[in-house]
Amino acid sequence: MSMSVAAVGQLSRSASRAIAKAANGFHLLRIEGYSETEMVLPGQRISSEDFTVGDYSWRVDCYPNGRDTSTKSNAMSVYLQLTDQAQRVLRARYKFSLLDRAGNAGYELPAETASFTSVSSMYNYQYRSPVVLAAVDEQGPGCGHEGFIGREELERRREDLIRDDRIVLRCDVGVTQIEGSCLATDELSDEEEDEQYDAPEYGEYGGYGGPPRQRRLRRRTDDDEYVKWCLTEEPRRSRGYRQVRHRRFGHPNWY
Repeated sequence: MSMSVAAVGQLSRSASRAIAKAANGFHLLRIEGYSETEMVLPGQRISSEDFTVGDYSWRVDCYPNGRDTSTKSNAMSVYLQLTDQAQRVLRARYKFSLLDRAGNAGYELPAETASFTSVSSMYNYQYRSPVVLAAVDEQGPGCGHEGFIGREELERRREDLIRDDRIVLRCDVGVTQIEGSCLATDELSDEEEDEQYDAPEYGEYGGYGGPPRQRRLRRRTDDDEYVKWCLTEEPRRSRGYRQVRHRRFGHPNWY
């Protein structure tokens, strides 16, 4: 009885890379007519325009008289919201502060790290300005401080933190971005490469043209050489390897 032997195919090889990078930024929300915010109901917020940090969209929500609607609060609440259109969960660092007359942090709470879930954007595109909304069910999960600073504490430090009846709230945000690309792909050993030659004059071969192009086989590097190259080299064109154009993307939860 005869037996057929299956041909053993050549192994393919490839390599990719991922680079984690920090992306940081901040947004300033200036509230003018601060003394009038005492009339704002608990649960009502002053929302900033959407801003971008690390290719993600964010929003700052300030509740002058607290986020809790069940009672009158004597403290300001501040929250950071992820308003990215794509529904995602993202881990980020954040820190809130109030700026003094010199633009420095006159009052701040320590930075924290938390996970954010995307909510719909409440940006007022018609008037291009922050908006005040009272709907409790639209608050969004967000992350921040229920009791950021008491009204009495803010009044006590009016000389430093309130100027011309306005306050400036700063929110710092930091995320991690992942940049990825193909480091190398393997070019098979039977791939042929044209030899260089000079085109002959007309009539030398009975018309324009010439003899068939001479071809040669490209040497296929061994696996050890391939691995060593991938361990040490930056992506580039190299004999036996083919680089793919770099592409960039965000990762929903790298931290």
